[in-house]
Amino acid sequence: MSKIQMSTRLSTFSSGVVKDEASHTLRHTVLMATLTFIAMVPVTMLVAPLKELISLRYGASAFATHSFMSVNMIGAIIFAPLMFLWVDIRNHRKRVAVFALAADAVLLSLMALMPNLALILIVRFFEGAAHILALSTLMAMASAWAGEGRRGRVMGLVGTAMMFGTACGTRIGGLIWEHIVVPEWTFHIAGMIAAVAALCTQLFAAEPAAQGEARHRSRDVLQTLRQTPNLLIAFFYAFIDRLCVGVLITTFCLFLADVHGLDPSARSRLLLMFLLPFASLVYPAGRLVDRLGRVWPIVLGSLGFGIIFSFYGVLSLSGLYWIMILSGVLSASMFAANLTLCTDLTPVSQRGAAFTGFNMAGSLGFLLGPLFAGGLFATLSNHMVTLAAYQWTFLVAGGAEILCAAVTLPMLLRLKRSGSVA
Repeated sequence: MSKIQMSTRLSTFSSGVVKDEASHTLRHTVLMATLTFIAMVPVTMLVAPLKELISLRYGASAFATHSFMSVNMIGAIIFAPLMFLWVDIRNHRKRVAVFALAADAVLLSLMALMPNLALILIVRFFEGAAHILALSTLMAMASAWAGEGRRGRVMGLVGTAMMFGTACGTRIGGLIWEHIVVPEWTFHIAGMIAAVAALCTQLFAAEPAAQGEARHRSRDVLQTLRQTPNLLIAFFYAFIDRLCVGVLITTFCLFLADVHGLDPSARSRLLLMFLLPFASLVYPAGRLVDRLGRVWPIVLGSLGFGIIFSFYGVLSLSGLYWIMILSGVLSASMFAANLTLCTDLTPVSQRGAAFTGFNMAGSLGFLLGPLFAGGLFATLSNHMVTLAAYQWTFLVAGGAEILCAAVTLPMLLRLKRSGSVA
């Protein structure tokens, strides 16, 4: 065999290996996105019928109803140190994800049996810890399959899956209430879907071969985060964005019921106008972020979203449908950019911890969003009519998003000039 023939065969063999590896990576990336989608469905099923599940079922006040959407995040934050440790243990992530999803399934079903508000809030507390642990682990596993130059695409795909899961879960929750009208069934069906996610993770999920990742103790993870303080910018955006989402799925849902008189199914349809564009555009936005950079998509998206959010309370019902679509488009751009920013600023070996921290910051925002909005609305309701109280609540929440964009823009531009982010 001549040297030319041997070289040609070796080149062909090498090309085939690369293609096989790329195909293998793509399959597992899509699989992790699919598992993320399934994991998001059950917890978001509780959004549209929130008033009926908590307020009417237990005779809860507006603040207590808001608290149901926050107490699970308290559980997530309190258990954060364990999450930092577990999520970054190589070869154990799959087991952690399966355990967390199975626990989430049990706790969701258990909420159907709670006879009073205090007990369901306790169960909700532990359910939040289980869900955020599962989600953080799945995101870390997905990130492990992302090569250099493809982070925006991979995390955009995961973000798309998360939002499609949120959209489908929200709509399913409304449909279940419309056709079944039994609160217990909402919790049981959510639990069954979480169990399916656990089973699929056990049967199909996998991690790539070692890529420089190693086992880390909790203090090593925290030390790494201290050494990359710029990561706090991504966490700050995650916090503010999720704060507004917390207001959207609690105060806005109650606003639609109290002011516009919409039932759970109609509420879920309106929220779908926000969630579907968000879900559909996160992946394209991730690809665009790979080309254009992170700074302007996240800043302009946050600024526009904050301005629009401020006007939710003054628009007609028909106007809200159109403004929800625009809100979804803007949210997709800033969410994809922030996911990619989080990856850019983090060493490969600590991305699991970074996404856990990212989710913890988001969880804190989601926790404070309903509590802050519920407390503000309750206070304002004592001094003005219900509609005006809702309007001021949306104005303050939107203003927080605008302030976030204004404060972080100089920091992001400095990072861009230094080459730390694209």
